[in-house]
Amino acid sequence: MNKIDLQIQSTASDGKYAPAKLVEMAKENGLDTISITDHDTVGGVKEAADKGRELDIRVIPGIEMSVHLDKKELHILGYGIDIENLRLLDNLAHFQDDRIRRMRRIVENLQKIGFKITFEDVLKQAKGTMARPHVAMAAMANPENKPLLVGINSVHDFIENYLVPGKPGYADREYVPAKEAIELIHGAGGVAVWSHPAIHFDNFDQLEEALQKMISFNIDGLEAFSPSHTKENAEKLLELAKKYELIFTAGSDFHQETPNRETPDGQRPAQTVGDFDTFGYNTDSVIPELERIIRKRNEITH
Repeated sequence: MNKIDLQIQSTASDGKYAPAKLVEMAKENGLDTISITDHDTVGGVKEAADKGRELDIRVIPGIEMSVHLDKKELHILGYGIDIENLRLLDNLAHFQDDRIRRMRRIVENLQKIGFKITFEDVLKQAKGTMARPHVAMAAMANPENKPLLVGINSVHDFIENYLVPGKPGYADREYVPAKEAIELIHGAGGVAVWSHPAIHFDNFDQLEEALQKMISFNIDGLEAFSPSHTKENAEKLLELAKKYELIFTAGSDFHQETPNRETPDGQRPAQTVGDFDTFGYNTDSVIPELERIIRKRNEITH
């Protein structure tokens, strides 16, 4: 098991476990440093940090922001952010309002094709930020929807069949431009890292072209190690980090246990905190390098 995990989602967004429970899992699994990186919210950070102090686990304040780069959805991680930064919080509040509007549209779309589901059903499933998994759980919890769930065995199956672009339940949402997200993270004293980059592009030429744009926006690093990445992906990302003098990070992207799910290339999602492969590469430099950039950023913002 790894000693660090810099991408974990809690009940503050679309994860299964409360922030404090995730810290307990980190302790049980032998980790010493984690980051709770919920989608477009810092709502779980304080609870995790409090539990971290109790259990002697370092919790780096984090977030995962949904962004657009040339109309493509990407995610950017923010580390070491001031979770009380007013500009950041104002923007996150706007994003949350848009998520709510999107969830209402998704529910309406599902109702049109026969699903028995209400916005209140989704709200009951979400303990924090509402997301597509909460819609899926609400729909699957109602026995009246059984005829529409043939072949649907998991939340992931539901999303893939109903809630992705081109499917009947899908509704678009507002995305912050990548440049703006990076500026928000930096303005809050944080470090901006491109989350699981390899999953978004068909080849590394396209990825590198996008990375060059990210660099023009002052991105700080790349997430090299993730359950979404093969060994070849990780090695190429390490090469790019070295080439462009960026830091690299590592995280499980753990949301919940999904024992029967694999990605098309055979990768298996994390089943617990700290569950990702580094393919024999040493990650001892990850936290010191991240700390170095956080200190540098704080010197600029204070």
